[in-house]
Amino acid sequence: MSEADITDLPTDLIQEKILAHPRFPAARAAMLEAMLALYEHHPFLNRLLLQVGRNVMFVVIMCLHARYDEADPATWPTLNLLKQSMALFKLASPRRVADLVSRLIKTGYLEQVSLPHDRRVRILTPTEKMIEQDQDWLVSHYIPLQVLFPEPGYPRIMQRDAAFQQTQRLVAASHFPLAAQIMGRNPTMMQFMVREGGIMMLIKLLQLAGSDGDITREVSYSDIGARFGVSRTQVRKLLQLAEKDGLVQLTRGRGYFVRLTPKLYEAFDRFIADTMVAHDITYNLAQRAASSRDGRARLMQNHPLLDGTSSN
Repeated sequence: MSEADITDLPTDLIQEKILAHPRFPAARAAMLEAMLALYEHHPFLNRLLLQVGRNVMFVVIMCLHARYDEADPATWPTLNLLKQSMALFKLASPRRVADLVSRLIKTGYLEQVSLPHDRRVRILTPTEKMIEQDQDWLVSHYIPLQVLFPEPGYPRIMQRDAAFQQTQRLVAASHFPLAAQIMGRNPTMMQFMVREGGIMMLIKLLQLAGSDGDITREVSYSDIGARFGVSRTQVRKLLQLAEKDGLVQLTRGRGYFVRLTPKLYEAFDRFIADTMVAHDITYNLAQRAASSRDGRARLMQNHPLLDGTSSN
């Protein structure tokens, strides 16, 4: 997909182009495998990062830190600025944001570093552990694009280029409203994402179903729960809610059987396509910024939440 495609075509047409691509099923499968490779059998990471409020906050911290300019107080990634940024998504209260920051600090993902000339101001600073986790996250979300469009592809993300990661996150910092709109346009996926372990349970079910989405498969609620650090009761309740919305069909014989409906596949695929559009846009804009002398300066001036006032 060229830059001309990204800039000239409306978003819904780009989404349809992605969904109609003959390799889209392979792209979806690649994303499922990449996400499972990161989070399956890692309940700690699931609980820490994958409920949507925590996941968004993790990304927002990376984006705000990419904008950090010590000479410009408006860009200082403090706890207050993080709270302001998270308010756009309506996913966590200010108190909840503070609690999650504390947890990231305790688990070695984040530090609060005082400014040398003003010890009262503490800058939220990602550790190497957090930067590497963010690289893993980016790779897993760019893999479906790489499958669809291998030439020229997305090599600087796939190769975990740290400098480009910083630029991509700087671009993404200017597109928080777009991210919030994507969530708003995909309420079916959000009902999984707001629940503990919900999105990974869905991804596992999609992987088990494979290309035969109309096949009913036996599943173990206990086994799926153990893979992602939640109880079998949580799995059962989530699937029962999904059944009420026509997303799955549940039957019980000697075990539990689940059939994923076309409605679920359609909702998941449109959500993937939406996020792929956004990631393709940020990659192309990051490439432009990386090749331009004043690219970073222009990006620093374009942020929907910062108005030049101090955030400490």
